[in-house]
Amino acid sequence: MTLVEDALESALLLPTAPQLWQRVVQLGLALDAEARKGLADRIAASPCSMADAEWLRCSALANLTRDPVWMVRQARLAQPATTPDAIMTLLTLAWHDALVRTVDRKDFIQALQQVDIVRLQGLAASWIAGGAAPQVRNEGAITRVAIYTPHVSSSRQGGTSFMLNIMSMFAKLGVELHAFSGQETQVPAEASYRGADERIKPMPVERETLKLGVPGKFQLTIPNTDFSVRARFSQVLAAIDKFQPDLVVIVGFMTPLAYKLYAQYPCVGLSIHAVPPAVPVDAWLCPAQEDSAACWPSLPLAEPHPFPWRFWPTGRVEPVSRTKLGIAAEATVLVTAGYRLQSEVTPSWGGNMLALLEAHPSLHWLLIGVAGGKLVEALPVHPRIHLLEPQERLESWLAACDIYANPPRVGGGASVAMAMEQGLAVAAYADTDGGDKVRELAADSDEAYFGMLARWANDRDARRRTGETLRERYRSNLDMSSPEASASLLQACRNAVASFNLRIQHDHA
Repeated sequence: MTLVEDALESALLLPTAPQLWQRVVQLGLALDAEARKGLADRIAASPCSMADAEWLRCSALANLTRDPVWMVRQARLAQPATTPDAIMTLLTLAWHDALVRTVDRKDFIQALQQVDIVRLQGLAASWIAGGAAPQVRNEGAITRVAIYTPHVSSSRQGGTSFMLNIMSMFAKLGVELHAFSGQETQVPAEASYRGADERIKPMPVERETLKLGVPGKFQLTIPNTDFSVRARFSQVLAAIDKFQPDLVVIVGFMTPLAYKLYAQYPCVGLSIHAVPPAVPVDAWLCPAQEDSAACWPSLPLAEPHPFPWRFWPTGRVEPVSRTKLGIAAEATVLVTAGYRLQSEVTPSWGGNMLALLEAHPSLHWLLIGVAGGKLVEALPVHPRIHLLEPQERLESWLAACDIYANPPRVGGGASVAMAMEQGLAVAAYADTDGGDKVRELAADSDEAYFGMLARWANDRDARRRTGETLRERYRSNLDMSSPEASASLLQACRNAVASFNLRIQHDHA
């Protein structure tokens, strides 16, 4: 009997023990592809009769096979009695899996529809105790606003950055602000709720980075994360009720707490992706006029409010010196940034980037965000590929480069916007968060994408013209400090209040 066979036997003898399944996965992932498939087939042929054990078995298979069908089967096991901590563990892994596995918004949405994240959030929301009675609101008086975001960490994290940006807008308008977060990705003893040997490590809270873009202060309430997520939801709801806001802005893609907030307050949704938030809101701050909120059919249809503005400007910054990397001043530098580059730089896309480098001997490629500076698996060691860990002042590194290359991924919108503000030519794929920012310049195929990069590598003037066009687009379409953005935000809030009044009057008719 091999070690992995022994581990599997132990797991099947006590299938409700998550550590035993995690050990099977850990050993299984070290096998070659054929042996790993054989192990997965054996586990797949051994269903568990107890729901808790089957939950862990499906979780283990999802990790071992990377086949999303197992995560879908695990999600179907969730029932009203399933603790929110188990559901939040699954939701976090499902969201991350969709981000890593899909390359456009359509596939991203479909992956999460298959897991039925709306149903899972509703099940978790049913555990949240308390809540104030809804009251008709004055549409013209928005003086106190609560901001809720699922996880707060630092200004470098997407959701936290969006939270700070929209609070800066409200502060500029003289609105009293209070931010809240349940730190939903921090589940105590979260390994108890999964058979998978993987977890998403939450970024720590860096309070010194939590600053508005304008003079002013705000309060931030974060509950003790030693409590269960189940308890924290109720604690945060009570804190929001105590603040008595006129309206709640939900900054994020999903959160069970939104289901309770929507019952009590007018809600405005600001998704961290260029897709509708998977929660009930009265108004959705959507990136473009033509966007539709209809991709979550089991939710009330939110009013799409065109709101392309997403980022608080930093202005032109002093670029870092290229000599730090041994790159000549006259070289052309491509840059790619992100926290998931190990999976986003695929063999196919990475191979095309390598071919581009070989065709242009003066071209260098800088990858920022590679944890530990370790080599991306899909790339060989190359004298003109430079790997850096995440950087505090990413915009200064971008300003030292010529072209931003966004991989085929759903995310990356924030780094694309940063590059646009610094005047870089940006290559991004259509139907992605990055493509949403550059609009008609987004490439609809690899051929178009790499053709664009090749033209810019050969033509300094062409890339500079494109960079200036995108810098101007940033100012007109993405800069949240503009008067147009403030006026649009206030109108969205008034629309949300009107929508809320109509629905609670209807409910009490």
